[in-house]
Amino acid sequence: MDDWASRLKRLRTATRLSQAKVARALGIAPASVAQWEIGRSKPSLDRLPTIAALYGVSLEELCGPDLGSPTEALKASKMPIRRQSSFLVSGYVSGADRVIMYCDGDAANDMEVELPFTGYDGLILRVNGESMVPRYKPGEIVGIHLPGKEQFSLKMIGKDVVAKLSDGQIVLKTVMQGHNNSSYTLSSVNPLVAPIFDPQVEWVSPIDFHITL
Repeated sequence: MDDWASRLKRLRTATRLSQAKVARALGIAPASVAQWEIGRSKPSLDRLPTIAALYGVSLEELCGPDLGSPTEALKASKMPIRRQSSFLVSGYVSGADRVIMYCDGDAANDMEVELPFTGYDGLILRVNGESMVPRYKPGEIVGIHLPGKEQFSLKMIGKDVVAKLSDGQIVLKTVMQGHNNSSYTLSSVNPLVAPIFDPQVEWVSPIDFHITL
């Protein structure tokens, strides 16, 4: 069994979240996450339920035998200073792998969610299809920031993004290297969904987080 520092790093990398993104979701400095993962400090009990939600694992799996009691962590997380916040969902990912976003501020029924952290200022989308299963399960919540980037970059290769194509489609995909160093491909986890080669985009935004509520 791995120790708590190795476990925290393993669970974070499995979700494809950077230390900076985890820190932003928790409202802390990226250096704090780095310190956890090299064993120099531990996250406080009240943060453990939030971290478990971010990493998509149970609190028991996250805590293991060395990060503290899951029961005590749940009690600590209910303190007023760590209360959850309500966020409106700005759209959803349809079964056809297309993202529908509500630009006029309207929201459908069941479009408000409780996130296990505060202060997020991006857009919230709900997964409603299976084109990115098992990485993204139906009903999961993802967060992005707009206006995003005007073009792809090498840093995005292997990362999950929401991108608005020049034809108006908005898609949830993984960025892959194209046929040369200056071209890119947008791929789905589901092999039945055809990749998009050399896509032209209006904007592209990396996924900040995705969690199951």
